[in-house]
Amino acid sequence: MVARGPRYEAKIAGDLHYFTGIPCKAGHVSVRMTDNGSCVECRRDGDRARYKDNYELKIKPRRQTKDARKKAAEKMAAIRSSWTEEQKAAYREYQKLRSREWRKNNPGHRNALSAKYNADKKKRTPSWADTKQIVEIYNNCPKGFHVDHIIPLRAKNVSGLHVHYNLQCLPAIDNMRKNNRWAQ
Repeated sequence: MVARGPRYEAKIAGDLHYFTGIPCKAGHVSVRMTDNGSCVECRRDGDRARYKDNYELKIKPRRQTKDARKKAAEKMAAIRSSWTEEQKAAYREYQKLRSREWRKNNPGHRNALSAKYNADKKKRTPSWADTKQIVEIYNNCPKGFHVDHIIPLRAKNVSGLHVHYNLQCLPAIDNMRKNNRWAQ
């Protein structure tokens, strides 16, 4: 009959590790893995080395991709700056058609975005807000203008309130350019 060792006993018990007290090839007197008998210290050293080797491989492509996107955007901006007014109008029309098509094909996504915005607006409307003045601002906004939150409701660094003194009427194009930024 063959004597079974601590690894076998650990496997039977369902343990992940076992200890023999015998140094590994690298000289570590450490716990060993039950699945393959390797030293935990050697495995950690190998993981660290692989991480260090792959770190540069993972980071560089991100930088290259970011640089490539920036170059592509600059190239497209240069191309667009040479367009005639007719080409610009045609491109705007193309973008409108794409936007309409997306809205038509993705009603659930569009509704979810709209509901999220309305919920955020509701959360950011304090109980002391003068709703009559807010409604008046929306009603008096001229055609071709948007009601804009001076301090956006959802921004990266700051979030404003949905109150009358945080609202202004802006030309639609300026409001869309502003997006969720706080233009001080």
